Amino acid sequence: MKRLTVSLDDETIRKLEILAKKDNRSLSELVRAAVTSYYDLIQKEAKPEHFGEFLDLLTSREHVAVDLGLWVAITDELNEKASDNFWNLVKKVGEEYGIQFRERGINNLSEALRFLELENWAKVKEVSSNIYTLILVGRNETKLVRSFLEGLFSAMNINAEMSEGLRKLFVKIR
Repeated sequence: MKRLTVSLDDETIRKLEILAKKDNRSLSELVRAAVTSYYDLIQKEAKPEHFGEFLDLLTSREHVAVDLGLWVAITDELNEKASDNFWNLVKKVGEEYGIQFRERGINNLSEALRFLELENWAKVKEVSSNIYTLILVGRNETKLVRSFLEGLFSAMNINAEMSEGLRKLFVKIR
């Protein structure tokens, strides 16, 4: 073991002491565990600044984590059997997101897509300042994401065109 000296503010010390007592660990054990956890997350290319948002999404009960196999089965079934009413509801949910984004000060496509990426809608690649590629989990969710985005763009007054690729949506601001 190597000894390391660090400077911590009173609030951080208080939090460490609470956690150490709760977990019945020494401060050193707790710090080692925290560094190991942080390292593991960084190795997975997770962004620590988003952890609070992920936690809020899951604990607010407004979002759920779904097994990928189940998600593929759901979207396959939707593409086959969903009514026009369902697709209009998806668009309406997109509109509600757009309204919430505006209220939160998210006013441009880039910011909106970055937030949707946090929610795991798609991996977003910015091709240029007005062109984005959304990489989807599977090709069977294209209609769902596209319908949602149509509503989102409408509510945010974003004039964009979308085109489809295999497991991809291309978005271009007009």
